[in-house]
Amino acid sequence: MIVAAPIVDSLKPLQQFVFNGLSWEQYEALLESLGERRLRHTFVEGRLEVVTPSYEHESSKTLIGNLVAALCRVCRMPRQNAGSTTMKREDFERGLEPDECFFLGKDSAAAMRGKSQYYADIDPPPDLVVEVDVTASSKHRIEMYRLLGVQEVWRCRNYVVTFLGLTKDGRYRQIKRSRHFSFLSSDDLNRFIELRDEMDDTETELQFEDWVRGQL
Repeated sequence: MIVAAPIVDSLKPLQQFVFNGLSWEQYEALLESLGERRLRHTFVEGRLEVVTPSYEHESSKTLIGNLVAALCRVCRMPRQNAGSTTMKREDFERGLEPDECFFLGKDSAAAMRGKSQYYADIDPPPDLVVEVDVTASSKHRIEMYRLLGVQEVWRCRNYVVTFLGLTKDGRYRQIKRSRHFSFLSSDDLNRFIELRDEMDDTETELQFEDWVRGQL
């Protein structure tokens, strides 16, 4: 039996719906019915959570994604943006849409160039995922990235970003510096994220680009 339970967060302008007891086929049918609607979803072993994104969530993930783009641009690092591409694996009984994700480096970017669909059981995992927590912990989402083999996750909670790196034994641990941008620490990134209270995103990104050039 499928049970849909709406949850309204009184502190933020969003709604959260939870469907329990879904088969994989029902999950895929619901995804197809949602189409291109801007809804954030997480499916774990028959439980589907669908959330309408809030301004806080969207502004945070977009700013961080733009900072990643600035890093690649200044460093001349090839990248392929995949945004919130749906990633699902029936053998894991899991599916989701990351907040932002990137294929970084010449080989990874080339592997995804020109593709119109992403298949998590065939295509390589993203090299970097950005995950923004607003209403709940991203524990289940982080587990999906671990199973896929995503090497680095930037997790933002309460406007503070931590870097997670995948270890050789297949677990995430917090790391001080990015593996893809060795000069960048999470403290460095958070200094620029804090500027959002003082200036608009364009000015923040320009200052960040100037700082990155100074590190090279």
